[in-house]
This record gives sequence, C-alpha cells and structure tokens, in this order.
Amino acid sequence: MPKPDGNKEDFGITVLDEPALNHTDPSVLEMKYLQTKDTGKRVQIDVRSIENAEKNPKDVQNWIKNVNELHKNRPPATIQYSKVMPDIDKLMEEWPPAIENLLKDIPFPGPDIDMSPDDYAKAVLAMLDIPVHKGADNKGIIEGLHVMFTLFSTFKENQHFQKQQQQQVNQERDGDQDFMSMG
Repeated sequence: MPKPDGNKEDFGITVLDEPALNHTDPSVLEMKYLQTKDTGKRVQIDVRSIENAEKNPKDVQNWIKNVNELHKNRPPATIQYSKVMPDIDKLMEEWPPAIENLLKDIPFPGPDIDMSPDDYAKAVLAMLDIPVHKGADNKGIIEGLHVMFTLFSTFKENQHFQKQQQQQVNQERDGDQDFMSMG
C-alpha cells in the first residue's frame, strides 16, 4: 500500500523492519537472514559499532550473546565422516532397469516390519547401497542415515524429479476427474 505522501515505502523490502519493544540488533537480524538465504556467494554486510562502548557494556554483552546464539544454531558447513562414504552424485545415478522393475514388485520394507530400528536402518541403507561402517555408539548408522537424508534432499531439489513428480500428480488428478465423470 503506498504511503499517503506518495514516497516509496522500502521497509520490509530493502530494509528489514521489526516492530517490537525489544528490537533485534539489525546486524544480527541481517546475519540471521543471510544464514537462511545460503546463496553460495560472499555477501558484504554492514558492521555495526556501539558508540561509547566502554560506557555501554550491557549493549556489548547483548551483541556478543546474540551473535553466539546465532552461531550456536547454525548447522555445520561440512560433515566429516569417519570412513569414506559414497558420493551423492554416484548415488543419484539411474538404477539398471532390472532393479527398477524388481522394486515395483518388491517394495522397500514398511514401518510395520518386526525389526529393531538399527536393523531396519541397516536394511534400508543396504538397499540404497549406502555402507554402514562399524563404529562406537552407532556412529556408522548415523553417518549412513545422514548420507541417505542428504540423498533424499538432493532428489527433492532436483528439477528433473520435481517435473516427474508434478506430472505424476497431474496424471492422478486427471484419473480422479475421469473416474468422477463416469459416476
């Protein structure tokens, strides 16, 4: 909605605005925004200074606390596995047609199967050709599951599979409409 004086309103578009009694430090808010954006590019941000910092130790402590909280909630940039794990691109490769057809007839085990969670995870990881290395405290299973969820996330973000899934949804919807028109 335009301002009554006709000037351009930039709040919330070029400048982050937070209406509240206790405002978030703008530099921390900007870092939080950039953390979620993940453009892969280096972004230049303004450095905020606290005037008369020696007379405002509370402001300095609040800023340090806020930045520490931001970094505490940040996921690690890279994961270092204890043993070599398969490359996600290699796992994304198309399976041979014989395996594709076999999976149509014999699906992955469902959650109602009588197995311990560890054994179930190992079975699913084996079906996806993701190794489970031996390690203390189920570390091998955890690392294998991390690779599996990374693979799942990569599939969901892949444009080819998004188009394929959209086509399947459209076909199912069209099939439902055909069924409804028959009744």
